[in-house]
Amino acid sequence: MRKDLVKLGSAIKSSRKEQGLTLKELSEKTELTAGLLSKIENFRTIPSLPVLVKIATALNVQPSKLLEGIGEDHPQKWLRVKKEERSVVEREDNTGFIYETLLDTDCAGINLQAMVVTIQPESNRERVTTEGDQFILMLKGAIDFWLDNEKVVLSEGDFLFFDGNIEHVPQNSTNKPAVLLAVYLLKAA
Repeated sequence: MRKDLVKLGSAIKSSRKEQGLTLKELSEKTELTAGLLSKIENFRTIPSLPVLVKIATALNVQPSKLLEGIGEDHPQKWLRVKKEERSVVEREDNTGFIYETLLDTDCAGINLQAMVVTIQPESNRERVTTEGDQFILMLKGAIDFWLDNEKVVLSEGDFLFFDGNIEHVPQNSTNKPAVLLAVYLLKAA
């Protein structure tokens, strides 16, 4: 399911960018908030069917075009991803963030995504929310992780678990790259 969410969000973002539309312009055409559209494009929420139809209509595409390839994967009993096989995905507008997908699946009714995130020094990204729970395991370096207005300092080996509905953003104020494992557990729609 999560892999399908990534395909859908990427298809919407790609179609919007091909047409030269900003999130604000698409928001005006769909009468949906730019925040909701951003969450959909960045795989942080699942759009309802009426919302998907509004987006497709505003983009002048058939909903089926946005849904191409969804549901075609076959379940596996286990998965190994070699380091060189990780796929880099584009998330919110950011500077200095690299997201590499490890796992993107629906397992036992839970939408699960695991990523290795590299955060370069002086990186920049807006605060976001995610409709689900999230945990962070610091693999290398240190970051300041902002949850609302509270700063949580994380160093190598530290673990953080939180409700993704809290506005959050990691920041690297050091002079070395930081690497973390981020796992997202999306709530069922």
